[in-house]
Amino acid sequence: MDQEDVIIERATGLIKCCKVPRLTRSIDEAQLQADTFREFLAIFDDTIPKVFDLIAQYENQLLAYDQFNQDNLEFRLTSALVIAEQFPVVNELCEFQTANRIYRERFSELYEQGQLKQILTGDGSARLLVRAWEHYERVLRGKEWMFNPGDVVSFVRLCEFLYGWMLEKPPELTQSVASFILSVGISLVEYHDPEYELYGVRLFNVLLKEDHKVMLKETNIHQVVFQNVFKLNAKTKSERFLTELWQCLLRYVEIVEVGRTNFSEWTDFDDIVEALLDALSFEQSHNLSSVLLLYLLKLLALDLSNFRIDDLDEVQAVDSRCHLYEPVLEQLRKYCALEFHNRRFYRWHRRLISMLPYELEKSCGSSREHGKYMHGVNLLFVLATFPIESKAVSQLADVQTALLDFIIVFKRHMREQYARIQSLTGKCDFLHSLKASVSCDKSIAVFAKNVSNKYFEKDSGFWEAIGLDEQDESYQEDRIFFECLKDLQNRSGSI
Repeated sequence: MDQEDVIIERATGLIKCCKVPRLTRSIDEAQLQADTFREFLAIFDDTIPKVFDLIAQYENQLLAYDQFNQDNLEFRLTSALVIAEQFPVVNELCEFQTANRIYRERFSELYEQGQLKQILTGDGSARLLVRAWEHYERVLRGKEWMFNPGDVVSFVRLCEFLYGWMLEKPPELTQSVASFILSVGISLVEYHDPEYELYGVRLFNVLLKEDHKVMLKETNIHQVVFQNVFKLNAKTKSERFLTELWQCLLRYVEIVEVGRTNFSEWTDFDDIVEALLDALSFEQSHNLSSVLLLYLLKLLALDLSNFRIDDLDEVQAVDSRCHLYEPVLEQLRKYCALEFHNRRFYRWHRRLISMLPYELEKSCGSSREHGKYMHGVNLLFVLATFPIESKAVSQLADVQTALLDFIIVFKRHMREQYARIQSLTGKCDFLHSLKASVSCDKSIAVFAKNVSNKYFEKDSGFWEAIGLDEQDESYQEDRIFFECLKDLQNRSGSI
């Protein structure tokens, strides 16, 4: 045995000691605790620096592919599994992960500097991935996954790395691998623990990535995913869970709904919209409401091919390559008022308008979070009221009342904002909130001038009710607040 073989054999033996072992009792029998992995972590923290030293000295022999000498395959495979188990993710610390800051930083380097990518996608990766899937099929089948929490985490992370959004050119997701990912995802979401339900939804999100659309339609995997995800929508556990859940449902909608023109029949899309509106209506948490509002806006913008909503205060116009909020809103208001008709949402029109005053109440405040939510409410107001044909609008008392309530509540909020300006020397959070209010103010002005005639008859007293002059082509309050904003920015300096 030559020196290189000795190095590889030693490194392979050491790295195997760093792989999270199979539990003696399943997580269904005994809940995971810090003490569960105390002995493992002691061995890990003693062994992993030796592995790092060997990689630093012999990286090519240990991590590079050599078609004439594949003795390092076992080391490369186990290294990928250990990196996936241990590399740190914000707000995600598992019981079996090392708490040593230096080791965590080193795992971040192996991930960020390309060593994991080299192992999984470089030369010789095809054979390694076959071995990886063989390993996972052995340890995650049936209820065996309950004995292997480390493999659950590494499997989710490697699937996200390979087939999610971390590689510019991900490898092809085959039907056999997709079916296995689906089966593991179903097992996880059917377990009663929120942590593992989240892992399952994350796997479903990987499957529904746009790159896999052709394969999904050939296998109907997306339909199975929908059936398993939709029943979780009432389980509001955390902001992360809610985000992953609605991201998954949005991706399903983009697969089955884009391009559909006949909206007469009730479909899965309508079930999704109904569930989302119900959840948003009853949600009291500001953070969770922000997630729900964002995905409602994304659904409302489904047929707006030129506009992309990335966050409540981030919207882009694709054709003009503009991502500045207010210029994009100018384009969106004009397009929705004059050209676009969002027929997909006509059956939800009254419900959406009835929600406007309540969602506005959630955004009334002076913090950055309130300002961000106000930006979202501004988008909701435009997308719910502007893109509809006159013949499709029912001039019903409840619709008119909701619109008047929305505008009156907003005017009260603006008066409160104006009162705050007098006592401030300038704060970034307040400025962010004020900018959102000014933008919503402009949307109301455009609505009053160009859209309100769809909802109110000419002699209905609409203009008097909202305190505006129908003949005045400018919006006085709009000018006042732009001056206030300018003055406040001058006092506070550049932000």
